[in-house]
Amino acid sequence: MMDTRATQEQDPNGSRAQRMLDAVSAIACVVDIEERRLTAHNAALARALGCAREDLSARGLAVVSERIHPDDVARLITRAAGLKAAREGEVVECELRARGRDGDERTFAVRAELFARSEEGCAREILFTAEDVTERRRREQRLRRSETLLAAFCSRAPVLMYAKDRAGAFFLASRSLEELLGAAPGSLLGKTDRDLFPPEVASIYGDVDNVVRQRGVPLEAEETVPLPRGERTFFSIKFPVGGDGIPEGSIAGISVDITGVKAAEREREAARDELIAAQQDTIRELVTPLLPIAEGVLVMPLIGFVDDSRADRILEALLHGVEQHAAHIAIIDITGVKSVDVQVAEMLVEAARAAGLLGAKVVLTGIQPAIARTLIELGVDLQGVVTAGTLRGGIAYALSHRGHW
Repeated sequence: MMDTRATQEQDPNGSRAQRMLDAVSAIACVVDIEERRLTAHNAALARALGCAREDLSARGLAVVSERIHPDDVARLITRAAGLKAAREGEVVECELRARGRDGDERTFAVRAELFARSEEGCAREILFTAEDVTERRRREQRLRRSETLLAAFCSRAPVLMYAKDRAGAFFLASRSLEELLGAAPGSLLGKTDRDLFPPEVASIYGDVDNVVRQRGVPLEAEETVPLPRGERTFFSIKFPVGGDGIPEGSIAGISVDITGVKAAEREREAARDELIAAQQDTIRELVTPLLPIAEGVLVMPLIGFVDDSRADRILEALLHGVEQHAAHIAIIDITGVKSVDVQVAEMLVEAARAAGLLGAKVVLTGIQPAIARTLIELGVDLQGVVTAGTLRGGIAYALSHRGHW
């Protein structure tokens, strides 16, 4: 505690004490609680209030009161008045809001203590010191908001969120993860995958986690989780994390249940395969059409080029049709065939022989002069095959002879 009379005798002008006050970065002022006036203040108070030092010296507490939030003025006066009967060293602390030099609201942490007594020994002057804690409180508020938001995410988000230290122990686990594993709130903390899954599954998870630690970059992966009610598939993004209070080598992850998506994909793939198979059947029917035109008579008109695979389909379709329709005559019309080579010629001969084994006669129609020349040059033996120049002629032949077989 300071005796003001002694100070005035040592430094009548108070210049030394004032310079010391102005050198302090914290706000400081002395208030006479009986007369309710400022008896001393430093430059930091004038800067904080954004007013001239002369104005502060002239108007004193009025300037300060104008800047303090109305709801906080009465509280400050009440707290300070309690120091009238304070013991030596007793301190009162509080926070108040005040307008700063830019007109924005600032928060100050205020500390008040007995500074000087009157000649009668009663409390006379109080020393107020204050620190602008606006930014600190804002940071604390943002931190609390972030913590609250993280807690809300962890408790309500429909995705799995988790974090593990270098040893693989969980230090963050969302409620969704706890519910998936049938665990009580908070019970996963400190546990590892080895405590929760079969060894072979835990080993796979650990390998993925180690890749993230070694590479130091995010990693995407599909992971399966064996559960009593069935296996679930998750799309996971794992990434390294660090910072104050976070163990070195930690990783975090977010996993989304894609079991339904995978099942839908399998259904789409199965449907696609069925569609492709149906399309292929349709195409085969189109490229190897087989038309029953009368009882015991079939017509197969061929168009375009005939390669090995198509030749096989033609033969297969012809024999199947002969058997299915109990046909006695099968007309193969090659009017639309572009050219005939050895493969086509051999297919025609083989078709005639195979159909004959089933009791059917093959009638070949639509032989163009160029194709006839090719057949002769190739030395193709068409013995047992009836030929006709046009499809119309072949049909007439079949209708007139169908009762002979």
